[in-house]
Amino acid sequence: DKGQWYTIVIKDNNHFIEIRDSLKLLPFSVKRIGNSFKTKHKKLEMEYTGFRYAGCVITDEEKKYIANDVLVVKEALEIMFNEGHNKLTIGSCCLEEYKNICKHTTKKLLDYDEMFPDIYTIVLNEQYKYNTVGEYIRKSYRGGWCYLVKGKENKVYSNGTTADVNSLYPSMMHSESGNKYPVGLPKFWKGNLIPSEAIAENKYYFVRIKTRFYIKENMLPFIQIKGSFLYKGTEALETSDIYDKVTDKYYPFYRDNDGNMCDTRVELVLTMTDYELLKEHYELVDFEILDGCWFYSMTGIFDEYIDTYKEMKQKSTGALRELAKLFLNNLYGKMASSTDSSFKYAYVKEDNSIGFVPVIENNKAPGYIPVGSAITSYARNFTIRAAQKNYYGVGKPGFIYADTDSIHCDLPPEKIKGITVHDKNFCCWKLESCWDKAIFTRQKTYIEHVTAENLEPIEHPFNNIKCAGMPQKCKDLFEASMSSGLSIEDKKWGDEEREFLFDENGKQIVRTFNDFKAGLKVPGKLRPKRIRGGILLVETTYEMR
Repeated sequence: DKGQWYTIVIKDNNHFIEIRDSLKLLPFSVKRIGNSFKTKHKKLEMEYTGFRYAGCVITDEEKKYIANDVLVVKEALEIMFNEGHNKLTIGSCCLEEYKNICKHTTKKLLDYDEMFPDIYTIVLNEQYKYNTVGEYIRKSYRGGWCYLVKGKENKVYSNGTTADVNSLYPSMMHSESGNKYPVGLPKFWKGNLIPSEAIAENKYYFVRIKTRFYIKENMLPFIQIKGSFLYKGTEALETSDIYDKVTDKYYPFYRDNDGNMCDTRVELVLTMTDYELLKEHYELVDFEILDGCWFYSMTGIFDEYIDTYKEMKQKSTGALRELAKLFLNNLYGKMASSTDSSFKYAYVKEDNSIGFVPVIENNKAPGYIPVGSAITSYARNFTIRAAQKNYYGVGKPGFIYADTDSIHCDLPPEKIKGITVHDKNFCCWKLESCWDKAIFTRQKTYIEHVTAENLEPIEHPFNNIKCAGMPQKCKDLFEASMSSGLSIEDKKWGDEEREFLFDENGKQIVRTFNDFKAGLKVPGKLRPKRIRGGILLVETTYEMR
């Protein structure tokens, strides 16, 4: 239902031909597939611009480019299929492997269906607000913690370190972490308390609360509220109060469209992991526990699966190593899949272009959301606690930015606190890079000039440019604009590139880290445009908004 192709089925004389999108099984670029799987064929480079018309004959170079793309993916798919991984998506392959392990394991595991029943079929009493247990617990599900400290954006920092967790989600799923996971069916309670049985050693609980919240001094925020017109869904909120632009103040009340006065107490469903972190980081006002539920819990339920692919990753190279990484990192997401099976079917419109009709459906076998939510909650907790131990305030060196499994600090490696450093072990951090200069613009948008990797100085320092939505070609062009000595006569520059790199007098425009901010426009972005006969890649300008 998101406009992505999964399959096309063609019927011909009572025979069916199914065309699958390989990206759902191998979620990488063709270039990365070739490099990672060590395929015989490799991705070629080609200039996309040129004169095209309907029915034109492609050049030999274009033919070779297309054939090579197909052969790279073909080789990688053969490796997957030969290993028995022939499901439509990588998540489905991971789940199938895990189910097989549950069937044949000699360890103390319950049957898969006994551990992970379909809780979307369990109807709830209306006093719990949601129709089913699955809907109730899904409200606790949140993604990774991506946060740039407010007040530290758009500033150039020096002498910093970036630390990454080794395999964050597999680490949190493995018993090495000490994490326990809910299994089976829940027991619900009602009332402003957490019952003693919910906090027992062998239990895992979820709780629904209502409260106002205010961030404590020098604590990092992490609460997001999605689906509300009162809050920005991607913002880690410091308060539940509503900001008024006119007065430049926050208020604990607001008026709705009918003029009624409403308070800003928010309702949240939380994992027990997020609930404990919430109490540490925020002052809670007018706080009330509405209800909750607890599950029996187990540790080590993923160990055999994770150990299998961890060993394969450590002992293998090339295709098998990449395969192991895929299977380590894609099981957790399948646990959080919902019943939503909505899709679109295509039809030919009057102008002969393709149109789509949405079909709303909810009959997909879901994952076990209590585990899916607990995994991501443990992962957030792991990263947030590490960031907090290195945060000393807006005006002081320390933690600046985090993205799911990494923290970025303007501190030397020896001053990073509260993490265990190891280049491979689970639940440990790798000091991935040291940089002498960096700027952080917003979430997923920053530059670090890397001078060392894994504490080893590198021969050729480089700019690590991250910017969600900016194509590599635009990143390369921006980086070129930060160097000196470019020539306007160089034939590799197109007209728009020359306009970006040089002023009207032909003098180079030399940019700096400070130009990497909202309003930056870089030519060279290819935008797919649906036309009669297919998709056309139209060159446009990337703009940082």
